Amino acid sequence: KPFRMHQATTVIRSIMQFSRLATLALISVPYVGIGALIRYCQKTDGVGLDDEMEITPLQRKAMWVHFGYFVGIPILIEAFPDAPGLDILIGSMPTGPSNVFYQMICLASENFFVTSTSLGMLLMQKSVPRWAMMTPIAQLAWNLKNHVAWFFMSGTFAPEGPLYFALLDMALIWPICGVYGYNFLYAKKDEKKE
Repeated sequence: KPFRMHQATTVIRSIMQFSRLATLALISVPYVGIGALIRYCQKTDGVGLDDEMEITPLQRKAMWVHFGYFVGIPILIEAFPDAPGLDILIGSMPTGPSNVFYQMICLASENFFVTSTSLGMLLMQKSVPRWAMMTPIAQLAWNLKNHVAWFFMSGTFAPEGPLYFALLDMALIWPICGVYGYNFLYAKKDEKKE
């Protein structure tokens, strides 16, 4: 009996270890991506981080969608985490409340609030320094990582299986990523702004 218990404990630890290693590998991707983007700007002539770049009409529309999506989420997840239908989209709520769960809700809300505030400030501008788009781009980089964990590799990462919410999220986030990425790399410089 003690051998079986030891064997079970060893299996659980090895699963947790794999999960941690897989998580560390996956979360390194947004860090590497943002680092590569910054390095690209530092090494490429005409694509400086301090360059004023025009916010094109298409980028402005993408920013409005991103802003509108993110501005309401803190209210939803802090005040209405038990909203009807969320269990179908993201899975079941924990059966008992805990400080860890509450803290995760608050920290998630903070991320959405900070990103929507940044987007709101950027939307008030006609042009911005290229570096000013790094906050929304970094958020999107992490969001793309989430799509992999939530849906494409849900067997490894999601305890209850795929989060079908990811499909709705991808429908909004992927086009926004394309617009931001294109504009970040190829936007016209705004020479008029001092």
